Amino acid sequence: MSSEFASPKKWASSFWAHVDELVHRLKIVFVTLVVTISIGWLPTSIVGVTHPFGSYQPLVSVVMLKIKAEFLPKQATLIAGGMADTVFVMAYLSIIMGLLLASPVIFYEIVAFVKPALYDNEKKVIGNYLGSFIGTLALGATIAYFLIVPVSFKILIYFTMQGGAMPLFFIKDFYNWIFALFIICGVFYTIPVFIVMLVQVGVFPMKFLRGRNKFFIYLAILLLIWIFGPDPTPITGLIMLAPFVFVFETATFFAGRIDRARNRRKEEETYGTPPAGLMHISNSVCRHCNSPIDEGTVFCPGCKRSIR
Repeated sequence: MSSEFASPKKWASSFWAHVDELVHRLKIVFVTLVVTISIGWLPTSIVGVTHPFGSYQPLVSVVMLKIKAEFLPKQATLIAGGMADTVFVMAYLSIIMGLLLASPVIFYEIVAFVKPALYDNEKKVIGNYLGSFIGTLALGATIAYFLIVPVSFKILIYFTMQGGAMPLFFIKDFYNWIFALFIICGVFYTIPVFIVMLVQVGVFPMKFLRGRNKFFIYLAILLLIWIFGPDPTPITGLIMLAPFVFVFETATFFAGRIDRARNRRKEEETYGTPPAGLMHISNSVCRHCNSPIDEGTVFCPGCKRSIR
């Protein structure tokens, strides 16, 4: 009788242990966000501390002026549509800066939470995931800074002038547009990193990244960029898609290697290590179901039948 209830009790204990760990990691993320968001409101000089009324200039204000100097077209004029618009933009920008600064910590906490589901050798690659996440995030922000934002504003100014309107931009619309582009581009280029991670933990099947499925993925991404993109032309979408294809193909290559290694370990755990004489067997596809197989495979990972 006791053995019948041991399993539910063990499951409940494991469940609440995971909940406690999740709460602990959320606390770390929350404290990190509070600290990083507060950085934007730090004074840029000691005078702002000694004489806060009249001399206080937060760091976020310097960033706003830099963004205006870099991206506001010469033909355009920036105006405030409401008394609180500038304060709203400052608060919004400080949150974005905080999210960007805290993103490595957030990503690490996510990976660390799923760490128990990984094999021992897979746990060693968490640093690789963190570095890849930061690298692709920086790549997206760089592309947005040098290509997406300038090209988008040139296209929008062109259509504004062609319509006979004066290019007067509300401060809220101007900065919200730029912030959205940076966030979209940054997150967009980190998608392949999460795909590789999901393949490694066995959540995302590798077959969805092969053959015609990959073509439909690119087509769907391009359509989404054109529909929800920053300008009505396909120029920005093509600019965003070209580097993404390279990042996605690189991620697919590593995901394929990880998936094959994972399947090989599962085969060895299920069927045992194949005899040394069979290690040289190499076929491109399974003769039963045409699934791709790797060198040294004895049982097909797709249909689980022997390739002999």
